[in-house]
Amino acid sequence: MKHQAGSPGDWRCAAIESVRAALVPWRGQLRPLAAQAVDHLDAVLGAGDGSQIAALAVPVAVHAGLRGSHPPPWLLAAAGATYLAWSVLDNDMDGDPPRFWSESSAAERSIGAHVLIATAAAQAPIGAVPSLVPTLAQIYLDMVATVTDGQLRAEDRLDEQTAPEDVTAGIEARSGAMLAGFADLTAVAAGTGADIRWAVRRFGRELAMARQLVNDITELESGRTSDLRNETATMTAAFALQRAAAADRAALVDRLRAAAFDESLRRQMIDGELQPALVDTRMLARLHLVGAARAAESFVGSEKGRAVSDALIDYTLGPLVDGAITRAQAGNA
Repeated sequence: MKHQAGSPGDWRCAAIESVRAALVPWRGQLRPLAAQAVDHLDAVLGAGDGSQIAALAVPVAVHAGLRGSHPPPWLLAAAGATYLAWSVLDNDMDGDPPRFWSESSAAERSIGAHVLIATAAAQAPIGAVPSLVPTLAQIYLDMVATVTDGQLRAEDRLDEQTAPEDVTAGIEARSGAMLAGFADLTAVAAGTGADIRWAVRRFGRELAMARQLVNDITELESGRTSDLRNETATMTAAFALQRAAAADRAALVDRLRAAAFDESLRRQMIDGELQPALVDTRMLARLHLVGAARAAESFVGSEKGRAVSDALIDYTLGPLVDGAITRAQAGNA
């Protein structure tokens, strides 16, 4: 992937090269894994404007908003390596086909993911301003620990007691903590104060909440049945349970489980009993995008930063747009 310097996509080239450089120490049998990981990152970033990978686009938006420039290479490398690691772990936990390392065993993918996290954790000590390293290292450690705990809690299956607040807590502990953590790392690296750190963390968390809600809706409606198959507690399922009478909730959970293997039942539920819950989930996602847009207004001080933050919001809003709402309306709601 090649872009002209200064073009909207040039940060993607910087990210790929930063990750490539960070993986140079991988030796022996790890070398092919490193090459495949970088190739995957290149392919994903090359398929759009970079908004697909929020773990990278959020630091870019925050740093550009605060300083009008790309994040330092060490931060791009840390974000890219972390994204790759959790991509591997998420696919294996969900039982989905690997996006890369498909010819490797599950054990090799797990080891590779652990080395990616170790690589990411090493980037601040290698490249950041020395006085900032303890704070940066602590933020990254806290983020990884919170996200990992959230991933383990996500193994709790959907049942008739699942409530929207349970789903919210799970998303905050996974996607929310990750994007808020990368936003905070970026603010510290940019030398900002506590008030700005709060604003950028809010931006990351609100954006993460919206993106996860949209992802769950898209998965359900597109026919990708991982959530149904794994009995994942999604917001749509929680809203549907909230609307159902207590005596009917166990049967609703059973139908959701069966819909993973019955396409006609899945479509029937989407068009029928799940429709109000889908409307509620879309509205909640839009509200989180309102929060992200307002948070961005408080720290974005450059056109470059605004372009990236707007692109992130537009990308997330896209599946929700029905002709009645635009990003500008979301930001002004």
